[in-house]
Amino acid sequence: MNTFRSLLLMSAALVSLQGWAQQKPKPSVKSVAHKYGCTSVMESPRMTTFDTTKGARGLVDPYYLWENGSTLKVRILTGSPAMKARVKAYAKEWEQYANIKFDFVDYGPATIRVNLDDKGGHNSMIGTIAETIPQDVKTMNLDTTDFQTAESMHGTVMHEFGHAIGLLHEHYSPKAGIPWNKEVVYKELEQSQGWDKMKVDVNLFQEYSMTYTHGTNYDKYSIMHYPVFARWTTNGYAVGWNNVVSAGDIAMVGALYPKVGNREGEVPRFIVTNYTKMIVVNSPEKGGLLLYPSFNIKTAGAEGQVYFSVLFYDENGDPIMDNNDKYNISNVVATYKGFKFLPGKTLTANKATSNDFELFLPYSELPVPAGTKIQAIFKAFLIDGQEFKILYSSNPVGLSVIK
Repeated sequence: MNTFRSLLLMSAALVSLQGWAQQKPKPSVKSVAHKYGCTSVMESPRMTTFDTTKGARGLVDPYYLWENGSTLKVRILTGSPAMKARVKAYAKEWEQYANIKFDFVDYGPATIRVNLDDKGGHNSMIGTIAETIPQDVKTMNLDTTDFQTAESMHGTVMHEFGHAIGLLHEHYSPKAGIPWNKEVVYKELEQSQGWDKMKVDVNLFQEYSMTYTHGTNYDKYSIMHYPVFARWTTNGYAVGWNNVVSAGDIAMVGALYPKVGNREGEVPRFIVTNYTKMIVVNSPEKGGLLLYPSFNIKTAGAEGQVYFSVLFYDENGDPIMDNNDKYNISNVVATYKGFKFLPGKTLTANKATSNDFELFLPYSELPVPAGTKIQAIFKAFLIDGQEFKILYSSNPVGLSVIK
C-alpha cells in the first residue's frame, strides 16, 4: 500500500492527456507556415520491460498498445467523400508494416473517431485510451488547413494514426539532446500558433525516461518527430518536416505488432470502458457513503494490480484534505479497493440489477459539516512495479453530506 500511495503522490503533477483546446488562429511567421506539430500529449512515462532489440526506432508506451492482430473500426465524422478517401488511403499504410487493420465505417460504433476541421489543430488519443472515450466524442482531430499538398497531408495523417496505435513523440527521447533556444521557440509559437509557455514546454521540451527508448537510438527522421528549425537551437541543429515513415518507424511497429510470432515482453494492458454512472447512497444505518460506480474492465498482456477509488472534492473542485492513512490518497479524502487481475478477462461492476461492487467512506472521515455540498470522482489506477497509469477518471458526481 505504501507503493500505491507514493506512486499516486508522484503522479499528482502528471496528466493522462492534454491539448484538446483549440489553437488560436494567428498569422504564421517565417517557416512555421501551418499548424505546428500536434497536441497529443501523454503523461511522462517512466519505465517498461519491452525490448525492440537494436536499431534506430522511436518511443512507445506499451501499456496502451492494442492486441496484436487487432482490427480497429474507424469512422471519419466530417469531410467530403474525396477527403475521407485520402485520409483512409494514407492511414492504411500502417497496415503494410504492422499486424493491425483499420476498418473504416460510415456509421455505427467506432473505436477511432476522426474529426476534420479548419481550426482544431492536430491531436489523437494514444492507443487504447481511445476506448475510454464516449462514442459521441472524437478521438482524433485533423486540421485541413495543412492539407495544401499531398506530402503535408500524408505526414499529418500518418503521424496522428501513429499515435492511435501507441507511438509517442520522438523528440521527447532523452537521447535526442536537442539544444533548444527556448526563448526563441516560446516567442515564435506564441505568435504563430497561439501556444503559451506551458503548452510549448509540454509539447516540445519534456523528456521521457531512458527506459522508454527500449535500448534503441534516437531517430530524427521518424514520422513522430516535430520539425526543429535551426534558429530554434543554439548550434543550428535542425529536423525537417518528416512526411514519410522512416526505417526506424517501420522496424518499431513491426516489433510492436509482429506479423509472425507474438509480441515479446508484455506488460499489463488494462482498459476501463463503459463507465455510465456512479450511484451515491447516504446511509445513516452504516454511518457513511455507499458508492457504486458502474463500469467494465478488460485485461490483456500480463497480470497486473488495479485500484478502484473515489476521491472527494469541495463544490469548487478543490480536494478535501485529511491525514487518515486509511481513507486518503496523497492526503485527499478517498476510499479504494485493490485487485490483482490476470490477462484475458472482461469484468463488470454494478451492471446487473443488484449492486455487486461497493466502496464505502465513513461520515467521520469527511471533515466537512453536515449539509455541505461536495463532489465525488471515480478513478481507476494500474500499478506495475514502479509504473503508474491512470486508467480512468470520471466526471464529478455532486452530493450533500448527511451525518
